[in-house]
Amino acid sequence: MVRIVACIIVAAFLSTGSGCVFLKQSDSVTTVISAPTHETGNNEDAGELLEGGEADPSRMTLTMKNWTWIQTVYNNNTTVIPAKPDVFTLTFNEDGRLNATTDCNRMNGSYSIDGRLLSFSKLAATRMYCPDSQESKFADMLSHVAAFLFTSKGELVLELKFDSGQMLFK
Repeated sequence: MVRIVACIIVAAFLSTGSGCVFLKQSDSVTTVISAPTHETGNNEDAGELLEGGEADPSRMTLTMKNWTWIQTVYNNNTTVIPAKPDVFTLTFNEDGRLNATTDCNRMNGSYSIDGRLLSFSKLAATRMYCPDSQESKFADMLSHVAAFLFTSKGELVLELKFDSGQMLFK
């Protein structure tokens, strides 16, 4: 179970880059979250794990890699995990275009960022029918994304609107 210790003052969080802390109740592991300092741009070593298995969130970008959906955790303690691991991906292109794959179709659209705020628009998908697909849930989650951040584990976290949950990508 993950509990979030919220930042008290968002302005201080964004200006200091000190971040929030995720606390995993089952043990004493903590992961420090930092606000991104780069909006786009590939950096060959951005997000590479540093000594001790940690990444530098300040050097990570949305465009640095293809992101694979791991899970979504809602604030009511509901967790959604892909039934088919490694098939749900997001690729952020330098030109503001987004490509996604799901367990059934491909999706594309546009994204825009303002600081750490993130929004998607004009999302479209191919229309192949797949029984038991989680594609509609995934697309619905994406339509509720409000912001993003990176973890010291090299992960991308998409925060859902109204502090309703978070999507985790590796």
